[in-house]
Amino acid sequence: MTWFVNYRLDHSVSVADRSLAYGDGVFETIRVFPQRFLQINDHLSRLYRGLSKLAMPFSTEQKSLLYDFLHSNVLPLIHEESVVKIIVSRGEGGRGYLAPENCIHSVIIGILPAPNYQLHRQKGVSLSISPVPVSSNRFLAGIKHLNRLENVIAKQFLVSADFEAIMMNGKRELVECIQSNVFWCKQGVLYTPSLELSGVQGTYRKAIIENQSNYTVQVGHFFINDLMAADEIFITNSLMGIVPVTEVTGVSFPIGVHTRKLQILLQAKDMHGVH
Repeated sequence: MTWFVNYRLDHSVSVADRSLAYGDGVFETIRVFPQRFLQINDHLSRLYRGLSKLAMPFSTEQKSLLYDFLHSNVLPLIHEESVVKIIVSRGEGGRGYLAPENCIHSVIIGILPAPNYQLHRQKGVSLSISPVPVSSNRFLAGIKHLNRLENVIAKQFLVSADFEAIMMNGKRELVECIQSNVFWCKQGVLYTPSLELSGVQGTYRKAIIENQSNYTVQVGHFFINDLMAADEIFITNSLMGIVPVTEVTGVSFPIGVHTRKLQILLQAKDMHGVH
């Protein structure tokens, strides 16, 4: 693994960094191949949106520096499918929870091995229902902030037979899975939970909703019964793409024609970089 801290090769971060004490920052994980990042603009847009939401926005110069560094210094190091992780914190300073008036960001960039999801994409996976509820907070909803304790705890409850677990809010409404967004198809219509109060607005979720015209997509407030009445189900994130779901809590689902069609469509866009 290769790490850069503030655009220099390094593995060290200050113990006073606010990311350690408070999770005061955001992150992105980007799938990358030699000579190209996948969905780089969507990832950076979410990163900048999160920084602005946390009142530590990047300037135009900082955005240009990050973009140029990724393409000039990181991309030449990519010789096979990999993952580039970007972490941006508020840096040091402040008194307790009170953030410093003028933050000096910590920018951490790592090059990591890519997980292999090929078998999952072909054969499908099983899901359980997590006992860990997702907090509802309209202010933090959608962004990929560094406080992921709910997901960490939910992962500990996940049994080896299940690849993922569905997470719900305090009203028992569907939100997402531990590390992916969830979709289902019923009579040719796609459905996915609203993320206005909880969850991460995945870049692949965005691509499915916005960048194709083959399906009507209903985004709303749904419950487990809505999911269990589906014709077919799939989960998605930027690293795995679209993965079919073949079982939810012991109930079987087929790998449907719509899931396969979307896999082909999105994979083609990945290969041509047209998201």
